[in-house]
Amino acid sequence: MQGLTPYNLKIVAEVLSGKAYPLALLDLLGDSPLVVDIGANIGSFSLACHVLRSDVRLLAVEPDPVNFSALKENLAMTNADLYQAALSDRDGEIDLFLGDQDSVANSTFAGKMASGQRRFSVKSLATKTFLETVVQQKGAISLIKSDSEGGEWYLLDLDEGFLATIPIIFLEYHSALFLSRFLPKILQSHVIYSGMVRFPHRGELAFVAKNWVSEEQNRFEIRPN
Repeated sequence: MQGLTPYNLKIVAEVLSGKAYPLALLDLLGDSPLVVDIGANIGSFSLACHVLRSDVRLLAVEPDPVNFSALKENLAMTNADLYQAALSDRDGEIDLFLGDQDSVANSTFAGKMASGQRRFSVKSLATKTFLETVVQQKGAISLIKSDSEGGEWYLLDLDEGFLATIPIIFLEYHSALFLSRFLPKILQSHVIYSGMVRFPHRGELAFVAKNWVSEEQNRFEIRPN
């Protein structure tokens, strides 16, 4: 793969091995599933989807120009639609703060991992409008993976009804406060399939639409009469 660095090598290995996200869920998707990769970095998740499902339709979003260049090379053999942009709350431009250790920590939010001093402007797309336009142009989204170092906050702009149309959502979160606001919305239509909590404020969760849970599995649910 192009664009590998010492710091993100571990991240790429976790994605490709399925440790970060349960890639076996791709088998549940119908023909020609549409996968949206938000915070695509150098393309490890999209590439894994392509290898596991040759019929997958990919759409990958990455704002960093160096990462985006590697993303283009790594996904050159796929049919991926690539967007060099950050998903945020508006169309226009937004500051991208550079990760102190590596570009995998680049964020539109300054903080402990991303320097408030080293930054530059990148294209910005409003998350809600962008994803709604994707559906209008390409059809229903089968899976969204979001790993955008804080950019998941803008998923809160999505209506519960819109979230309900997406069977599988893979999410890396970077704030316990965000999670407390997102879970009441997403759990209206989805269940938590699996997850990994790395720190109180960070982890990866996989959500699957409730109607995708088999009747056999539902029999194991325990609840008051």
